[in-house]
Amino acid sequence: DPDSRAIALQTGELDLIQGAEGEISPGTFVRLRDAGFNTAISAPLATRTVAMNTGQAPTNELVVRQAINQAVDKDTIIAKVLHGLEPRADALFSSNMPYANIGLKALPYDPDHARQALDAAGWKIPAGKTVREKDGQPLSTELVFLGTSALQKSLAEIIQGELAKVGIEVKLRAEEEGSLVQRQREGRFGMIFADTWGAPYDPHSFVSSMRYPGHADYMAQRGLPMKDAIDHEIAEVLGQTDEGKRAEGYREILTTLHDQAVYLPVSYLTAISVSAKGVDNVQFGSTLFDVPFEAMRPATGKP
Repeated sequence: DPDSRAIALQTGELDLIQGAEGEISPGTFVRLRDAGFNTAISAPLATRTVAMNTGQAPTNELVVRQAINQAVDKDTIIAKVLHGLEPRADALFSSNMPYANIGLKALPYDPDHARQALDAAGWKIPAGKTVREKDGQPLSTELVFLGTSALQKSLAEIIQGELAKVGIEVKLRAEEEGSLVQRQREGRFGMIFADTWGAPYDPHSFVSSMRYPGHADYMAQRGLPMKDAIDHEIAEVLGQTDEGKRAEGYREILTTLHDQAVYLPVSYLTAISVSAKGVDNVQFGSTLFDVPFEAMRPATGKP
């Protein structure tokens, strides 16, 4: 477990802790860094994101999805929960991923604008209440997260608190992994954590999965009026051999999903490394799962 790993490193039982699967908490990483251990953070490898269900009210409304994006202070989340170890995500894929460097800009953090947009769309806060309503229906949605993940729980609670400030009620539902996967497949969620897969799967395999009902992304996108066109464009781009046309196809797909605010990108996932003084030439691989041990060596220089 994360605490045991940290203790083992401090006592000399371990020389290296490295990975992107929560091997230690962000807070422990900072503590070990401050204690003098060698630390490093990789370039972005995937995206930590929340998918919103466009086929289910109230997240079927674009203005609601946009308001959610504008009401969540991602910089504070990164500073307070992730201890600055992951850069803020402004789009579904980081610009260092293939075909993703297309200049997409996130909606700015602006809760006042979110409130104004919701007011204009008919979502008003009745006297004596804190949750917006329209046509007698509350502006309420459910955020599903993995119950065994302390990090997802913390993120979910902060998102819940941020959205409450603009009159959106978020009900949190913790699920064990099997139930969470089933909810993804059946589209039984208002919002759900749906991180991208990272290299080598981003963008090709991840985008391909958007066409199949067994994935959260298909279910999140199913309410879009242009969903059939998106799926057709995905099929075209995956079979495209012309590099320029493939790049343009990805630009259209990613721009459409971005403009439709299907996702709330939070941060770009990174791998962390903490090592003792006796380890030299520590490096990161190109995926979430690679640890290039072959490049590392004892600090003495001996093989």
